[in-house]
Amino acid sequence: MPVDFEPKPSEQIPKRRRSMTFRRRSKSAPPTPDQSRRQSDVVQSAWRHFGQRELAIAFLNTRHEALEGQPLHLAIESDHGLDRVETLLRQLSLEA
Repeated sequence: MPVDFEPKPSEQIPKRRRSMTFRRRSKSAPPTPDQSRRQSDVVQSAWRHFGQRELAIAFLNTRHEALEGQPLHLAIESDHGLDRVETLLRQLSLEA
């Protein structure tokens, strides 16, 4: 004879609210096509200059006194910023 089992109210598992964490969106706007292009250009320039991933990343993300800012941020900001960073990389190549 089959037994019908229904849990007592104290044994019932409470329903959990579904989390929406997977749907959270960044509060910042996605980069424009120009910003993406400049980012790609500066990363390639740094890679060519340093030849090592870690060194290129460190350079791009560390404040540089000659630029008065972080090279990656300056390059993404404007074409002028990108030119400044690429000029610095050329100068560093000549010094080496």
